[in-house]
Amino acid sequence: MATGNIEGLREHGGNIKRHAERLGVDTDALVDFSSNINPYGPPEGVIEAVKLAVSGIHEYPEQQAESLVEAIARSLGIDSRSVVAGNGTIELIYLMPQVFKAKKALLIVPSFTEYELSLRKPGADIMYKGALSAEDALRSIEDYLRHADIAMIGNPNNPCGYRIEKDRLIEIIDRYTSCLWVIDEAFIDFARDRAEASLASDSIERDNLVVLRSLTKIYSIAGLRLGYMVASPGITAKVRGEKYPWSINSLALAAGIAALRDGDFISRSVDLLANEAQRLYEELSGINRLAAYEPAANYILVKVESGMSSSHLQEELLRRGVVIRDCSSYTGMDDRHFRVAVKRPEDNDRLLDALRDVFNR
Repeated sequence: MATGNIEGLREHGGNIKRHAERLGVDTDALVDFSSNINPYGPPEGVIEAVKLAVSGIHEYPEQQAESLVEAIARSLGIDSRSVVAGNGTIELIYLMPQVFKAKKALLIVPSFTEYELSLRKPGADIMYKGALSAEDALRSIEDYLRHADIAMIGNPNNPCGYRIEKDRLIEIIDRYTSCLWVIDEAFIDFARDRAEASLASDSIERDNLVVLRSLTKIYSIAGLRLGYMVASPGITAKVRGEKYPWSINSLALAAGIAALRDGDFISRSVDLLANEAQRLYEELSGINRLAAYEPAANYILVKVESGMSSSHLQEELLRRGVVIRDCSSYTGMDDRHFRVAVKRPEDNDRLLDALRDVFNR
């Protein structure tokens, strides 16, 4: 399977300012569906906490974000020794292959492009296997995992949106104990059954499982960069030993603690977004020449079945004030796929109108 080029892999969604400048319009004129961020955040308590924290920016933050780690541990009902906070999950994604000296990696593609880049850093030999569904992903894991010492898997997968059921993952994790499993649950909070679906509590007593979680997506604080990992104390001790001090600034620290205090925010958001995701999926499926993949999170992968590339479609939609994620830069993905975030109903209707205008002309 062809691998992605470095520059292509570094392309991400959320570049709305760049698109606005190219079109000569204000960013407010565009609706950004390329970034999978909760449209109902940030919570007001988080905004207030950041404002209050500004007065203390002359001081160093905590070296290892100890108060945030304690807050995360309390929210999960686990020992704080099993938690490491990071400057977004991206800091932790890059630490995993380096700390554990990855040599042979399994990568299910398409997936978040930073997995591939992080595995390339220590020179790991990457085995690529394509999958657009949970069943395909499970078959790929079974076929190739016996040769790997590390596997990075997004669950839910980004950009495809499928989710592998917890029991099936645990069964394989316990069978292949010589492999370090890094399960990225950055979007698990958008699932109604998020508590039952997460592997976080299962990682504490296993020596081959790391679970990554994000606070930036669900709480809509991507600009502050905040995530964490959950694993056994032995694994977390190794990661802390290699992690830079002060990687989480004082504003992000305050935001994370305030976010975790708002126990109802996630439930309120998920109630709104889950129903809207299903509606958007059904509406997209009804548009001429489009095939949508059923979502398990707050974004939907869509295939253009004929007549237009995803990059061409991106340009057509930009002229109509809508930004989508062209997925052609993903390893394992062709130039017929794009991804859209689930947003507020009025914004989703604007996307649907723009797509119908393009394909029903």
